[in-house]
Amino acid sequence: MKIAVFADIHGSIDGMNAVLGIVRNEQPDKVVICGDLFSANSRSEIAALTSKIDAVTYILRGNNDRECEAALLPAGMDDYAVMYHFSRTLFFTHGHVYNKYRIPPILKDGDILIYGHTHCALLQKFNGLYIANVGSVSCPRDGMPSYLIVDEQGITLKRLDGEIINVLLFE
Repeated sequence: MKIAVFADIHGSIDGMNAVLGIVRNEQPDKVVICGDLFSANSRSEIAALTSKIDAVTYILRGNNDRECEAALLPAGMDDYAVMYHFSRTLFFTHGHVYNKYRIPPILKDGDILIYGHTHCALLQKFNGLYIANVGSVSCPRDGMPSYLIVDEQGITLKRLDGEIINVLLFE
């Protein structure tokens, strides 16, 4: 199982095209977009590009996403996604409600919380959990456009060109 995670595209056509290229190269089984996908200027184009993702796709609602935008997507948007892989629970969300300072109550030691929202990438083990902030595809505040790959080994933070920035291995 391989999961590619993106966030905070904010309506960038170039950013969404980068996502499509990464998905083509990485060939993940699942793709999760952790919110703030749209902007007012490119709603229909972004929705059309998301339909080209060739993997099971989860699109989560960010604090800047609107219900009218969710209606453009075949499956809409959810507030979070919960999966069970790698013998642990994975909780994906945007980050404006749940994050490393406000942990979802379903998570226990060894589980994974992945979010965006801050536009700054982060990988760390914190209070027994694996915590990952995917950063931002198109408008990073840390100057580093990034995405995550989650697999049986751990969580890998990568630049959009595929260069590995950091790795958090599962124990």
